[in-house]
Amino acid sequence: MIDKKIIVVATANRGKAEEIKKIFSDSAFEPKFLFDFPEQTKELMIVENAKSFEGNALIKAIVVGDLLNMITLADDSGLCVDALAGRPGVYSARYSQEGTDQTNYLKVLKEMKDVPMEERGCQYNCTVAVYDPRTKFVDTVEGIWEGRVSLEPRGDKSFGYAPIVLAADFNYEKTNAEFDPEYLININHRGKAFRQAIEVLKDYLKKKA
Repeated sequence: MIDKKIIVVATANRGKAEEIKKIFSDSAFEPKFLFDFPEQTKELMIVENAKSFEGNALIKAIVVGDLLNMITLADDSGLCVDALAGRPGVYSARYSQEGTDQTNYLKVLKEMKDVPMEERGCQYNCTVAVYDPRTKFVDTVEGIWEGRVSLEPRGDKSFGYAPIVLAADFNYEKTNAEFDPEYLININHRGKAFRQAIEVLKDYLKKKA
């Protein structure tokens, strides 16, 4: 059995970590997460103050990569709603005052209560930054997933805005939270972005060897 190369993914979100583990399962890399380094990261503070997904992903990757001195991937993801001029966007995780998954998506539904279904288009965006603190190599990739905002939340199989997003892949018939997450990572924004990041890592390490 070939030993996998350990890399860090700069997230402490366990739901996201489980998805990412599955994406990497057939790769040459083994992802570790912030909760795998409790002592080193116990005082870690990351200020995500960029105005783009790419900017925030770069901030996280560089801060964590420099701290742990390991190749680090970081993503910034969010839901961009056409009728809300792209909101919540980079503020997706903290869109409501409470900042929970439920209060965030309920705020979106409230703001869209008068928007007809044909005008409820949205896109999930996931941008992943790849960073090697030893060489200062950096690159970013992006995954986009099209959908529509539902009229009401449905499903409990996923997190974030999943209960209110109807994927175009399924003719807008079910929310993402009504599907098994293991299936969705084959087609969703996070799966698309991290699979591209794996290819970036492979090419980088091959050239570096």
